[in-house]
Amino acid sequence: MKDITRIVKDFSNEYHNIKDSKSGYTINKMPGNTYFIDDSNILVMPRDDGECRYPYGQKGFNFWAYSSGYMHCNEGLFSPFIRASEGAEPKIAFFAGIKDDERYRVIPLLSVPVIEEAEHLGVERYTIFTKGATYYITEYDNILFAVRVFVDENNQVYFTITAHNENEDKREIFISSYLNPFLKNAIVENSTDRWFRQVTYIDVKDVNKLGSFVVETYEELDRSSMKANYGVINRYLKLDENSELIKSEITTSRYKYVGGTRKSLHTPSALYNGTFGEHQPICTFTETAIAGDLMRLKLKDNARIDLTLGYCFSDDKKNKLLKEYTTCNNIDNLLQEIEQEEKDRQSRLDLTFGREINESQVKPYVLNSFFEHLKKQVEFCSVIKGYIQLSSFSLIGIRDVFQAIEGLLYWQPEVARDKMLEALNFIAPNGRCPRQYSLPKREGEPPAMDLRPFIDQGVWVISTISSYLKFTGDFEFLDEICGYYDIIDDKIHSVQKSHKQSTVLQHLFDIMDYLLVNRDHENTKCVCALYGDWNDALDGLGVSKDKSKEYGTGVSVMATLQVYQNLNEMIELLELLDANKYQDIIKQYKQARLEIEQGLKEHAVISKDNMKKIVHGWGDEKSYYVGSFNDPDGVERDGLTSNAFWAISGLYDQDTSIESTIIRAFARLDSKYGLKTFEPHFERGVKGVGRIPNLPAGTAENGAPYIHASMFGIMALFKMGCSELAWEQLNKSMPITHDKISCSPYIMPNSYGYNEEKCIDGESMHDWQTGSSNVLLKIFLKYIFGFQPEYKGIWIQPCKNIPFKSFDFSIMMGETEVIIKYENKGYDKREFYIDENRKQGTYDSIMKLDKLWLDKSLLVKDKIIVRVTD
Repeated sequence: MKDITRIVKDFSNEYHNIKDSKSGYTINKMPGNTYFIDDSNILVMPRDDGECRYPYGQKGFNFWAYSSGYMHCNEGLFSPFIRASEGAEPKIAFFAGIKDDERYRVIPLLSVPVIEEAEHLGVERYTIFTKGATYYITEYDNILFAVRVFVDENNQVYFTITAHNENEDKREIFISSYLNPFLKNAIVENSTDRWFRQVTYIDVKDVNKLGSFVVETYEELDRSSMKANYGVINRYLKLDENSELIKSEITTSRYKYVGGTRKSLHTPSALYNGTFGEHQPICTFTETAIAGDLMRLKLKDNARIDLTLGYCFSDDKKNKLLKEYTTCNNIDNLLQEIEQEEKDRQSRLDLTFGREINESQVKPYVLNSFFEHLKKQVEFCSVIKGYIQLSSFSLIGIRDVFQAIEGLLYWQPEVARDKMLEALNFIAPNGRCPRQYSLPKREGEPPAMDLRPFIDQGVWVISTISSYLKFTGDFEFLDEICGYYDIIDDKIHSVQKSHKQSTVLQHLFDIMDYLLVNRDHENTKCVCALYGDWNDALDGLGVSKDKSKEYGTGVSVMATLQVYQNLNEMIELLELLDANKYQDIIKQYKQARLEIEQGLKEHAVISKDNMKKIVHGWGDEKSYYVGSFNDPDGVERDGLTSNAFWAISGLYDQDTSIESTIIRAFARLDSKYGLKTFEPHFERGVKGVGRIPNLPAGTAENGAPYIHASMFGIMALFKMGCSELAWEQLNKSMPITHDKISCSPYIMPNSYGYNEEKCIDGESMHDWQTGSSNVLLKIFLKYIFGFQPEYKGIWIQPCKNIPFKSFDFSIMMGETEVIIKYENKGYDKREFYIDENRKQGTYDSIMKLDKLWLDKSLLVKDKIIVRVTD
């Protein structure tokens, strides 16, 4: 096993090879001064036009490492380290000092805080993200410094700081750490937090183990009681035999570290002097307590300092953490185990694209690495515990998590199963799904929920469970027992645990009933928008003209199409389970399906001058349309999602002549960065459409490529057999094809803004927590690689016009590895082989390609190889 110094030197070599290369390593370059390197690791060079980040942790614990050096973490609402705003003093910082006469040249070992004096010293910094850890590397004056951070499955955080002297002579330096933990159930700090925090230094008599810090924070449970949260920071020092520790200092006072009330980490007076002055082993109430140290060294070759932070909620556990002792080897071995577990977990789904056909296409090296991190993004979105955006209503979205799970289930079905069961416990007995839920902080305490009735929440549940059953064959899942929450007052988001429990299958019936009840039964038979649909910002369609009613008969066409799809999914499932037993429900669903189909064809498709449009929806009593020839603002407008779901839902299969209508809408919605959600945008003050006009033109859903929606459009294009158009849009939508991007270019952002007047050109609101990732993954699986599971088998249906000579795709389905090997040989007709035996394909007139049926009875071997040649 390589030690950390060897790993850092290897990263340094890769950095200099890329930096000094005249070609710029175009085969692995991404926007944002970012590169893929060996093992799909990510090298980020300094940038001031955006930020890259990576999350670490398991089961909903998220430790965020930013390329700038900002770090924060939370598990649901509990935040061991709170997030610092841009430009503010970080909560975690590391410094080095180089002796210069009587003072020290102070070098931040992260890009934050910015110390102006150090900016002009010729320091080189860069960041490496691996799937197990982040390495922050600083090169200065022939010393190679590194800070490595990772977390284990128990949410313990490990910081390793190393210094490698590349000179012959000893150097007098210091290394200093600054940790400002939060350890509370909150998303922002307030002025009283310092009153209820104490940091105490505990000395130890051990040559390798340095002293420890104990952080205590207290939270009020009620007027007469508080609970304690503890953090324990253990520290270890390892020097080569020719280096020595001159002096070790600590402080628990932020004032002592930065130099008083008027100063900050950007001006750390103590570090310039190389001393904190008076020893302060305890701090509380009067100022912010921190854990700070400073170790003065004579460095010959290598120095290494390790800090471990564990947190707990009892004295016994705190004392146990204090007594724990580890070694550098133990820490390195732990990281190696974490990285191997990560590799094993992700290996159940694998992809390799071969050489590109056209040199202007995205490079296969980049796309293959991008796919690996796309999987990580979908996993992240699936297992969240909420509060990712760190706002009061940043909970766990029902629609968000089920969409993500529909991607995750293809390589982590056990994890997907558990998360689905968790979420199903939070729906109401009538089948109404909350928009968002949270996990109760304590047993018996009602959880925070967002109860706004966005009509579409339940539709994603049904579709995801259908996909799960088709892939796994785990029909016992339908018999699992889940609970409910009674809604006490949806205006104040008040709920209580219901006494009712039922099976997963009954939950599906409940959800389906809720969706079918909330239709415009008297007129259009379509699904009412209520508070809104997937397009959150367009939340005005459901408002009633009758002031005494909250909701009217306004309709979401997208949600109606999804319910149409759900009815097909439920009918197919029930006929498979027991057609006789469920014949009455099947009959009811078939009648509802017919009514919805007729309602959509009659009311959702409008005509003018021999031109057709599929509208986004309409207001109460069809008083106005959105996405029509004449919207409430008097303009002709196209909407993306209703057109996309006309194809995705399967209604398109009934009459493919509407293809030209959909393609024409997509052409109008096209832009520099892909398919817009609406064209044109909504100006301020447009009536009847809700809050979408409050967004600046060309941002988010308001006339910009909101990429989640763009992905629906791309999926529809593949579904309709328009693969060339689909690939064109896919290239526009993936961040790896762009010249610049304001966030992490190796995973999917949520949007691309474009408004020249407001100087917006490609920027995104955020990354990581966005549904664009799971839709893209499903596009790759079902339409590009062509892996489409059904109840009795699998359709193998790689798309046409693949811009690569070949690809190798493998997935574990139960105990069988299914491998699809595709190659473009320039044949006139597609050929299929199963384990070298040629098989006859079936022409699909909807997707306009030949595909192969693979019966599940064949999945009895360890491996089955399907070769597809074009």
